[in-house]
Amino acid sequence: MFLRIVAAVAALWGASLSAQAQWPEKPVRLIVPYPAGGAADLPARIMAEGLTRKLGKPFIIENRAGAAGQIGTEYAVRATPDGYTFYCGPNGPIVLLPLLRKTSYQSTDLIPIAPYGELVYGIGTLKSFPVNNLKELVAHAKANPGKLSYSSPGAGSVTHLRMETFLKLADMQITHVPYRTGAEALPDLLAGRLDMMHDNIFFPQLRIGEAKMLGVLSARRHPEFPDVPTFAEQGFAIELPVWGGFMAPTGTPQAIMDTLGKVVNELNTDPETMAKMLKIGWLSYVATPQDLAKQLISQAEAYRTWVQNTNLKLE
Repeated sequence: MFLRIVAAVAALWGASLSAQAQWPEKPVRLIVPYPAGGAADLPARIMAEGLTRKLGKPFIIENRAGAAGQIGTEYAVRATPDGYTFYCGPNGPIVLLPLLRKTSYQSTDLIPIAPYGELVYGIGTLKSFPVNNLKELVAHAKANPGKLSYSSPGAGSVTHLRMETFLKLADMQITHVPYRTGAEALPDLLAGRLDMMHDNIFFPQLRIGEAKMLGVLSARRHPEFPDVPTFAEQGFAIELPVWGGFMAPTGTPQAIMDTLGKVVNELNTDPETMAKMLKIGWLSYVATPQDLAKQLISQAEAYRTWVQNTNLKLE
C-alpha cells in the first residue's frame, strides 16, 4: 500500500514537472492595472509581443484599470497561481497604494520575477511656456501662487507622489489635475488648458519641437534627450524610481517563474526591444528576483517617508 502511494505521488510530481517543462501550453494573461494606451500599458504590449515570439504561445494583455491601479493589482494577487496569469506593470500600486489607503494586499503579496525597465518621466510644457528649467519654474510658480497646473496619470500614483515631493522641496504651489492616463491629459496640455504634465506621453511633441522638457526625473539623463538635466542635477534629489516588471501570485511554480524571468531578461538586452522601449520612455535593464524584492522593501520605506512629508492624499 505504502509503495503504491509513493508511486502515485511520484507519478503526479513527474507529471507536474513535465507540464512545467512544456510551459506555456496555452495563452498567458498579463494583468496591467491601468487603461490601454498609457505609460504602463505600452511597455507591457512590447514585452507581450516579444514573449509571444520567443515562447510560441500568445501573451495577452488584460487591462484591469481603476482605483489608481488597485483593482488590477488585487486581481493579480488573487489569481490562480498556475503560471498562466501574471502582474505586468509598475511598482506604484504595489508599494505606494497600501500606504495611502486600506488594500487587500501588501507589497510582499506578489513575487518579483524580472523588470522590463525604468520609466523616465519629465516635466513637459508647451514651447511657449515662459520657463526653461526647474529653477525658472520655481520662480515663476512663486510669482503666480496657485495659478499653475500640472497633470499626472492618476491620483495616488508614484508620479503624483514624485511631483508633490518636488513641490514640497521647492516650497511652491501648483495645482494637481489627475487623469486616468497621460494620453487623456495630453490634449489639454496642447490646448493650453494645462500648464505642464509630469509624464512621458509628450515625447513625440518634444521630438518635433512642439513641447519642451524642464527636467528628467530619473537617475540618469534620457539618451535621446541628453541636453535635458535630471532633477538631481538641478538641485532636487528625489529618489523615487518608477520601474515596471513581471510578478506572480504566491504559489506559482518556481520553474515557470524561472523560465519567464530568463526570457524577459533576454528581451531586456535585445536591441530591437530596447529601442522600442526607449522610444516610449523606458530604459531597459536586467535584474534578478532578489534585486527586485530588495527594491520593493527599500522603496516602500522611502515612499512612506515622503507620503508623510507631503501629506499626500488620494483625491
